[in-house]
Amino acid sequence: MKPGAYFRPNKAGKAVLAAGKRLYRKAPDFGTWYVRYKDAAGALIREPCGEALEEAATKRAMELHLLGEKRRAGLEPAAFNIIPCTKLHSQYLEAHAHLSSQDPMKSQMKNWFDPHFGRKPTSDVTPADCEALLAKARTAGQAAATVRQLHIRGRLIWEYGVNRLRVARENPWKAVPRPEVAKKDVLFLSREQVERVLEAAGQFRLLILLAVLTGGRRGEFGALRWSDFHFDEGPTGTVHYQRSWGRATTKSFKARVVPLHPALLPEIAAARRTATSEYVFPAPRKGGMRHEAWHTARLLRNIAKRAGVEMPEGTTFHTLRKTFITHLIRDSGGDIAVAQQLAGHSTPAVTATYYVGRDVEHQASRVSALRLVSIPAVEHAASTRGAANSRSTHATTMEVSMNPMRYDSEPPRRKPKAFIFL
Repeated sequence: MKPGAYFRPNKAGKAVLAAGKRLYRKAPDFGTWYVRYKDAAGALIREPCGEALEEAATKRAMELHLLGEKRRAGLEPAAFNIIPCTKLHSQYLEAHAHLSSQDPMKSQMKNWFDPHFGRKPTSDVTPADCEALLAKARTAGQAAATVRQLHIRGRLIWEYGVNRLRVARENPWKAVPRPEVAKKDVLFLSREQVERVLEAAGQFRLLILLAVLTGGRRGEFGALRWSDFHFDEGPTGTVHYQRSWGRATTKSFKARVVPLHPALLPEIAAARRTATSEYVFPAPRKGGMRHEAWHTARLLRNIAKRAGVEMPEGTTFHTLRKTFITHLIRDSGGDIAVAQQLAGHSTPAVTATYYVGRDVEHQASRVSALRLVSIPAVEHAASTRGAANSRSTHATTMEVSMNPMRYDSEPPRRKPKAFIFL
């Protein structure tokens, strides 16, 4: 069978054909172009491509067919460890199985990456193939944030494949622009919400306090030991975040030192006296705290529910870290450099963009504190003799207050018009 391309219409394309109209075969508006060729093993491959028109799809099929012929003839030996894409996906999952943050990856592999790339050789994957996956997700009605996550996941998979497994010369996802997503407001808790949550926290009070007063991450609390507190450093002591559960380092691969707030000292001392483990927050299961053993987001929601606090939609345990950074910058007069160091971010831009919430009340107080102009005193009319008279007097008073230099005491009276009687 000769290499070539063929078109499969989607719902919009089938509707055009059902109406008896001529179909404009353009992807992804009315369907998808598929290429047909033989790979290096001589197997016939039929797969979708990311091309929009027939000419480009046919050209792509010919390129893949010629590449397979060269490899079968030994004219282009594989310089890399070429494996099927499905094997790359499974090896990536195995290498990162210890990270709880990779749990959503399993469903994405099953529903998106494996069906789309299949057993295609890693050396044959192109940026067009990657763009086709994103187009397929958009056509299926996936949210913009989900499409963006697919792009991020795909890039991570191939970074691992290129750098560790040597499955290709370069990462095809690098040539695919990252989908834009409307930026959402950073979620954080107010002082009143924090106080009410702490009152209902019970045995988890120290966990909440450390989160809002040191900005620690969930994984860092899972690996936190009593030896990580150093009370001989600084005026009140420090806490050293140097590892996460399942990792020998923190998420940013940097250990960081955060001074302890005075309110933490009695709480830490009381918890230390009754501790039975080297870990500050031992998990219910053996082997240290893990995501499956302790769902901190659900824990925070349950505490807030008991406290009668209505959390913003999308609140997670990480919101407490953002609460720490937001209030730290606000109360320090906008010192974002210190907040960046304590948070362990690579640049101040990361701190300002993703971790500082917008506090309307605080912004309003700062705007009201401006002294660029004087605030005019507005006098209200005291007369209530009639609606018309009230409106007239109020309008005159407002005019005087807004332009005090125009009148001395009373508005000028108009001269009576002269009438001529014939």
